[in-house]
Amino acid sequence: MREWRTPVKRISLGRRIRTFLPYISFVKNDVVSKCRRSMRPKLKPILTLLLITPFLTELLSNNMAPPAFFNPLNFLLLATVVYGFPVLLLREFACRLRLGIAGLLCLGLVYGIINEGIVAKTFYLSQGVPVNTFDVYGYLAGISIPWAITISVWHSLHSVLCPILLTYYLFPDQRSRPWLNRAGICSLVVPTAALDTLFFFSHTFDRPPGQLGHYALMLICMGLLMWLATKAPRSGQFSDGTVFRLKPLGWGAVSFPLLLLVPVLLSKGKVAPWIFYAYFAIIIALIIRWMNRHPEIPVTTCLLFTVSNNVVSILWVIPSSLAHGGSLQLTANVLMLVAFASLLVKIWKDAFIKAAGGRGE
Repeated sequence: MREWRTPVKRISLGRRIRTFLPYISFVKNDVVSKCRRSMRPKLKPILTLLLITPFLTELLSNNMAPPAFFNPLNFLLLATVVYGFPVLLLREFACRLRLGIAGLLCLGLVYGIINEGIVAKTFYLSQGVPVNTFDVYGYLAGISIPWAITISVWHSLHSVLCPILLTYYLFPDQRSRPWLNRAGICSLVVPTAALDTLFFFSHTFDRPPGQLGHYALMLICMGLLMWLATKAPRSGQFSDGTVFRLKPLGWGAVSFPLLLLVPVLLSKGKVAPWIFYAYFAIIIALIIRWMNRHPEIPVTTCLLFTVSNNVVSILWVIPSSLAHGGSLQLTANVLMLVAFASLLVKIWKDAFIKAAGGRGE
């Protein structure tokens, strides 16, 4: 006997897709809107960090004249693959691993290698070092080791710590949160690594292409420093307290001669390199000892330290601006001083308001 079956109504694939299109569109719009809402508060600190870092380094140090600094292509490179992207990525690394100030400073040394060892290639100069007292001093295996240490420490403070602290102060709610997802990290790592490598192996800044051995050594040193950053004490975590104290200002002013002028004098005197290295070892040991005694440090305390160091740095280069830089360079120095003075006033007002509110309660 023949079995009767109810005929099955067949629906074409195109019709099925059209049926689900409204749902797919709703989900897509919902995901996009959520991504936009999640990225909106992070976009401001990201852009702030990218834009201020070149000002706190190249313009502050008189390394670039204002016309060259504000050239659109130059500034784009500085704010992205030279300064902005690497500093942003190092900040993300420190945030995700909850590193303290010691770890962040260690990552600052990594950036010093990126800037001076890979992009600018000043590590390998025996003559014509940006600070000429380091010419031929401690030059070993094609590397000016005392200069590499000094300039990496400078970058750790000026290129990494100071801009990150200033961004944290302006956007306190975003301080402890990651700003990038995995796709964002990859989108920054790839062009940064590619272009910085291209700079190293190209004839740039009137310097010959770098050597493969030096490039490999820089990668090893960066990897070692990033590993040390993860092993550094977790003390020295940033806290929310808004305070205005003179002691951090004083130490910030003292740090300029300790970290720059003394090394310059040692190199000028051509003292035995081991004395130079021992000096920095003592400085690092004292910093670690101080951090171990302070599990938490207010962001404003660290910011006062770095601002004071920057102010002294500007005052140091003003005579050079008067002699060789011209009116534009001097104007840039004065404007930077005004900006830091305004920042100090703002920190003082915030601390005063908070103290007054505490007394009122």
